[in-house]
Amino acid sequence: MSKKKNRPHGHYCKICGEHKANEKFSGKGHAAHICKSCSRLSAAEKAAAMDMNRLMDFPMRRLTDSEKKWLKAKMHDQCPEVADTAREVFNVCFPHAERNAMKKQLVINTLSFEVHTEVYDGYGDMEMADCRFTIDRKSRVLTMTDFQAEDGEQSVTLEGGQMAKLLRYIVHTLEIFMWEQDYCLKPDEDDYFTDNLFDEDLYGDDLEESGEDMPTEPEGRPSWRAQVEYSNHTVQDISSYDDYLPERPEELYLSLLEYFEPEDEEF
Repeated sequence: MSKKKNRPHGHYCKICGEHKANEKFSGKGHAAHICKSCSRLSAAEKAAAMDMNRLMDFPMRRLTDSEKKWLKAKMHDQCPEVADTAREVFNVCFPHAERNAMKKQLVINTLSFEVHTEVYDGYGDMEMADCRFTIDRKSRVLTMTDFQAEDGEQSVTLEGGQMAKLLRYIVHTLEIFMWEQDYCLKPDEDDYFTDNLFDEDLYGDDLEESGEDMPTEPEGRPSWRAQVEYSNHTVQDISSYDDYLPERPEELYLSLLEYFEPEDEEF
């Protein structure tokens, strides 16, 4: 004998999303699935409450076209709470949507990329890199300056298609515009707790008593630095003082280095 499913008691209100006793519904409200409390709300408030209920129970799966269309429309809803919640749900369902939208708007005009740390070469060995690469989209010139070599500057002029492919690779594949966020290179400006500790000398007093040095700004050259100017006039300037090269900056270094490696001789 099959077991009966546990069904909630009372009647369901489609506005507040709750199951309530039948006494909480009027005759018309019972048929319309609207409780007495929600029936007093304005039409706009009812619509917002229903939207919020749907957003809170939105499916975390591959969305249908109609679901995606509805969600995008609610991101521009007149109710701020509905619009904010819809954007949060959209970011969960499509975590890379914001990045992909930014990629379509960004075209690199100039780029300067410096490396002053050890990197892995193509054979898996460590080597010291002390160089700077510069790219100019208009002139299609790629320049490498090796600070350790006597004749350290080399330049190559790329064809139009080669330059466009390289710049697309840097933006679309390496996502250089997100490095500041991905590698936590920007201090948290909203760190209220830490800021107040230093402002009130609470943390500083503890360090002085223990004999430890106060935190200082990094000295010397950064291990790597990227300066980018985009066609929409935005400028990006990021640097890191860690003693290693992260994955994507390392990929950029190796990719640019290939343009200056001597061609293999044929025997």
